[in-house]
Amino acid sequence: MRERGSIWPVISVAAGAFFVLVIVPLVMQRQKSGRMATVDPHVTIGDEIGAEQLSRSGPSYRWPDSEVPRTSERLRDLTAVAIAATNNVIEGAMRGRIPGDTGAIVSNIVQLQLIPPEWVTNQPGVLKTAHGTIHLRYLPSGLSVEAISVPGEPTDGPAMLIRLPDLENVGVGPRYFESMQVDGIAYPEPFASIATIIASGWQPRNFKQTQIADDQKAQLIQWANTAAQAQQK
Repeated sequence: MRERGSIWPVISVAAGAFFVLVIVPLVMQRQKSGRMATVDPHVTIGDEIGAEQLSRSGPSYRWPDSEVPRTSERLRDLTAVAIAATNNVIEGAMRGRIPGDTGAIVSNIVQLQLIPPEWVTNQPGVLKTAHGTIHLRYLPSGLSVEAISVPGEPTDGPAMLIRLPDLENVGVGPRYFESMQVDGIAYPEPFASIATIIASGWQPRNFKQTQIADDQKAQLIQWANTAAQAQQK
């Protein structure tokens, strides 16, 4: 019981940071999108879907098969994995069943249908996507998750990294890191400091989505800190 009690402040901080830096902006973006047009066009890359099928399913737009749409697709997949894994870790901690390793996390989120089962490989914590691989890293003592998207080839775009919770984030908004090199990418050690990641040739990038006003962000951070202090008592 003493060990479970001591972990609650960590859970509160992780959940608070996750809520402030990820969930709230996504909800705000969803609310904004709900007031826009209701037609959902299909966006494809290259010739993945036949013209006959597209004509039956409504408006469609086809991006040329190039680095930009591939990078966007990989970032979408990476974000989905990072959020699903973090949610699984926090939920497990709250239930007293923290996942033991990345293999357990992947098994859980596949079972919950949060990622496609065909992504799973024989390597623990390694997922194979259409244009690269995602390497999941996990720090049980800090309830932290780190996910790296490795491009399959240079035309798939740069390598990308997401860490949740991002405790070194000083209020710049939800972010990820992008390698500045295409060849000879230096991948940082798991959960290296932000300074080390940047020194390895990576740069932070903000997610292009609805940003929270500074006063609202301060209130949310205060709420997270208050929740953590309450759990310590």
